[in-house]
Amino acid sequence: MPFQFEKHPKKKGRCPSCGDPKSFRYYEKDGVRLSEEFGKCERTNSCGHHSKPNLPSFSTTISSVNVGSDSETLLPDVYKQEQYKTWNENQESAFHVYCQSLGITKKHLSKHSVGTDQKGRTVFILKNEKKEIVNAKWILYKSDGHRDKAFTSHSLKQPPDGKKYGMCLYGEDLLDPEKQKMVIVVESEKTKVIASFFYSQFDWVACGSANGLTDTKITPLKGRKVIWLCDADKAGRLEASSIKNLEKHGIDFEIIDLFPERNDGYDIADAIGDKQLHDILSGVRVVNYGVHLDSTKQKKDTYALNRSQYSTVDYRKDGSIWVLGKKNWENVANFHLFIKYCTEDENQQITWVLELRPKNGDTVFLEVEHDGFCSSKRMKNLITAKQLSFKANDDHLSEIHAHLFALKSFSKAVKINRFGLHRESELFLFANHAVTPEGEIISPDEFGIVSFKDWCISIPRINTNKRHRFTLSDYPIKFNDWFNLFQEAHLKENAFLPACFYIMSLFRDLVILHKPTSPILYAKGPAGTGKSSIIRSLTYLFGFKQDDINLKSKNTDAALIKLMSQSSNTCLWMDEFVNNLPQEGLLQAVYDNTGYHKTPDNSRNKTETESIDIHSALMLTSNYLPQNSIFFSRCLFIPIESHQKTKEQIIAFTRLSELQENGLGMITVELLKHRALIKKSYDSAYATLYDRFKSGFINEGLNERLFSNMAQTMACAFVLTCEGHIALCEYTDREDILDEFTEIGRKSISRQQSINNVNSILAEFFNTLQVMFDQHQIHEGIHFRFEGPFLYIRAPLIYTIFMEKYRRIHHKEAPDKDSVFQEILQMEAPRTEKEVKKTIRFRQHERNENKAPTQAVTNSLSITYEYVKSKYDLDLINRQPKNF
Repeated sequence: MPFQFEKHPKKKGRCPSCGDPKSFRYYEKDGVRLSEEFGKCERTNSCGHHSKPNLPSFSTTISSVNVGSDSETLLPDVYKQEQYKTWNENQESAFHVYCQSLGITKKHLSKHSVGTDQKGRTVFILKNEKKEIVNAKWILYKSDGHRDKAFTSHSLKQPPDGKKYGMCLYGEDLLDPEKQKMVIVVESEKTKVIASFFYSQFDWVACGSANGLTDTKITPLKGRKVIWLCDADKAGRLEASSIKNLEKHGIDFEIIDLFPERNDGYDIADAIGDKQLHDILSGVRVVNYGVHLDSTKQKKDTYALNRSQYSTVDYRKDGSIWVLGKKNWENVANFHLFIKYCTEDENQQITWVLELRPKNGDTVFLEVEHDGFCSSKRMKNLITAKQLSFKANDDHLSEIHAHLFALKSFSKAVKINRFGLHRESELFLFANHAVTPEGEIISPDEFGIVSFKDWCISIPRINTNKRHRFTLSDYPIKFNDWFNLFQEAHLKENAFLPACFYIMSLFRDLVILHKPTSPILYAKGPAGTGKSSIIRSLTYLFGFKQDDINLKSKNTDAALIKLMSQSSNTCLWMDEFVNNLPQEGLLQAVYDNTGYHKTPDNSRNKTETESIDIHSALMLTSNYLPQNSIFFSRCLFIPIESHQKTKEQIIAFTRLSELQENGLGMITVELLKHRALIKKSYDSAYATLYDRFKSGFINEGLNERLFSNMAQTMACAFVLTCEGHIALCEYTDREDILDEFTEIGRKSISRQQSINNVNSILAEFFNTLQVMFDQHQIHEGIHFRFEGPFLYIRAPLIYTIFMEKYRRIHHKEAPDKDSVFQEILQMEAPRTEKEVKKTIRFRQHERNENKAPTQAVTNSLSITYEYVKSKYDLDLINRQPKNF
């Protein structure tokens, strides 16, 4: 066997010429190193020293060192592989930051296995064609994207037992399995990562250096069309052993030099950093290892191979597009194509807004997902639907891409998928407008994009044939006018806290920044009390009415969380909450500001998850009190009691209903302009209210959460009221305003705490009794009747109905009769058992015209009605007609 260079992972030594300690590759024979004077410096551009051994004197008897022979190849152990996966999720290295400054997405960096280790160094994770992690390479970069040369790049340290870690092409795991895409080989990992984002029509791999394409790495390139993309230096053009290996292994390849006039190591990644996107296939072809094609021998043509003289795409005056094929120019479109915007959403999904300009006819705009933009077949389908012709194949489309990217005449925009606040820009997005933090209304252009400061934002798209909940109307309405009508229709005790809750939701991101919890508005009342009307009115404040979300329907966990994540800094209403709801835990998570984790669509990684976060405040309506005390403590409780509506209320409600149909979004616009004030004053207002509430319940052992929930709900409204921007109360003096807010909050806290303290058996009994009444299962005179201050209950008959109803609601057996009766006796103390449990007359159960209570029923109950009405919200007087 002739002598040869030692192979990786055997270490290089100090060059005897330039003195570099780690660049001199030694010669060996049969695994035995020759004298260390023989070798080659791999710093080809700056040194290139090469000392070959004389063949006649070549012998292992000359001063030699045995450095071992090839041995078993290892894969990193499970611990290292898990560590690499963790690093791959960390995108904080200087290289990541630099890439993102170029517009490269986090998703792209993650896909190409670029991680950050615990020391902040960039780690390129090498995976083979089987997707197995083979090795990793550590490189330290500076903020400008260049290497920190004080740091020595390295891969895994080899184990001492003779085994070794292998190496592979960086990026071979992403090669097209059908071998249809052209592969571009570059030296550096950095170049591969950056270029593959801007030239996604190619597959990209990095071999590590000009001589890095070794025999062991080259196999994945067989059967593919390959380009060796030169670095602009001597090593990349003339003396790269990688080029010789491509020829040796019969790879179908060509060499392209994009920068023939330079000799400083400049490459395509440097060009991208300089905001230059070159047409790769129009670069200078190189033959015979660095000899450029003689331009005088080429066909005389208007176009030359160098890009400065030649383009493969021609937009002609007749409105057509022509692309240079292998031999001839080909007509591929009867319109001119331009990029208006490139948009990217929070999940790094890219879409392109394209402008199609036929010579005769109106301009057509098309929004295309990134995969569709890279597929000629999909583009044909989309464009044909616009009655235009597109005959390009994938090669043509790649040339058109290069042409469009070189024009650099398009803007990049952030695509937003949810209405409401966009936190980074602080714009509030409606379906048809955006509102600045100062309250200025901005209209989108014809592509649905608004510009604000340095931001271009694509607002969420909607069906233009349907008026959307978040459509902003121009109806001129002020907060104070709406609130006055709102409290006239529903009474101040029912309107005040919901109005405060709405204002809190507008600034929810600032609220949870101070304390990461978000109270849930819980409106409880029998059917027909108007609780749904109260909450529905709040949804109009964001445009128009929200469609009903009924919790009794068959909702999945993921669907509910998605509903809660579709808007930011708004209110979301869900109706018909019932106890033991399967999704109660998810609703409770809204308070804790946590979302839902799921496996991403099309993910092959069983351990990969993504989070759907919650961004808006939740409002619930129900006929029942929550039985779960933990859930109830996270709620802001609004009891809506039944009573006969006054004439004034009915008139106000009618006017409010008519007003709402105009859209009330301008109220939100009015309040949004005070964002800077809320940001400045919220913490102080919260602390003031919290201390006031807490001082009113000293030594009573109340849950601190009740105070914080109320302070969070009221703080924003309190700030705006004190500053005179809204009028929730009649006072203008700050102390008077504080007193009124405190009194309303104290009453609400006290009421909610009293319900918390109520015995659960009685709560379940009277809650179920309320349901039976609302559903017309019990009737006055037959099952109960009133006598002065007392409610008479026909206990034997009612308990039978109660047991069945309880079982259906709670899916468990009802409390036994004796337990219920004993609790009622304790509740009625100091009244005696004979006063509470006795024989009482009721109407006959059979239908007859005699409505007098003639049937004596033993073991009936006499209960103080006003007490249970206030404690348990029991209302056996008002209900809707059966067929209402």
